[in-house]
Amino acid sequence: MQRTLLKHGITRAYHDEGQGKPLLLLHGFTGTARSHMGLLIDDLCRDRRVIAPDLRGYGASRPPERDFPPDFYQRDADDMAHLIDQLELGPVSVIGFSDGAESAILLAARRPDLVAKLIAFGVSGVISAPMAAAAQRWLPVAAWGPERAEWRAEIIADQGEERIEPLVAGWAAAARAIRASGGNICYQESAHVRCPTLLINGDGELYNLPEDFARLAARIPKAQSEIIAQSSHAIQLDQPDRLRSMIRAFLAA
Repeated sequence: MQRTLLKHGITRAYHDEGQGKPLLLLHGFTGTARSHMGLLIDDLCRDRRVIAPDLRGYGASRPPERDFPPDFYQRDADDMAHLIDQLELGPVSVIGFSDGAESAILLAARRPDLVAKLIAFGVSGVISAPMAAAAQRWLPVAAWGPERAEWRAEIIADQGEERIEPLVAGWAAAARAIRASGGNICYQESAHVRCPTLLINGDGELYNLPEDFARLAARIPKAQSEIIAQSSHAIQLDQPDRLRSMIRAFLAA
């Protein structure tokens, strides 16, 4: 991985693979570029220059450790704008998953000069009431049983065992605060997205509600939306071939 110094002394680690038109990939909660987006990195770098950072406080982008102030989605978007500017990438296509998808929409809304095309999956634009409630049921982490063994193992592999509690508790607190203030993540700002946009969710999403997904798509002027059958939140794992095909078709259009 390569590393670059962003504002306020924050270091960002990122993969930089392939050649061609630039493409920025943003991972989701508790992940890293490689753990969440590895299949897409390997496929898309065959004919694109793929920039895939570990977001602030995750993976190799430490220290500092990841925290979750209520504006962390906006902070990640601003970090990515700074990275694009620093690498002199010009307008890029952006693909975001989950938390990274929400920040990708914010990036396109706040800096439309930097985003040529946008693909966001596992997204809704808001913290729904069921989502905020589910996050509170993650606590305490010490009570996790076999039903969360796979997630625990993933966090340990990507972030270290000592990071499970602060990551999970931090996100749950941020979700509660965002929901209490109205629930908006990027829905309100999404009307300012000017680039062609593709929103994708799985039909098995639990907390990115279908009505919120449809409302977000309707608010973005040049958006199209797709629901992928037989997929949960992590479409890149459940339907990787279908997702890659849709991404390639949209980028080539």
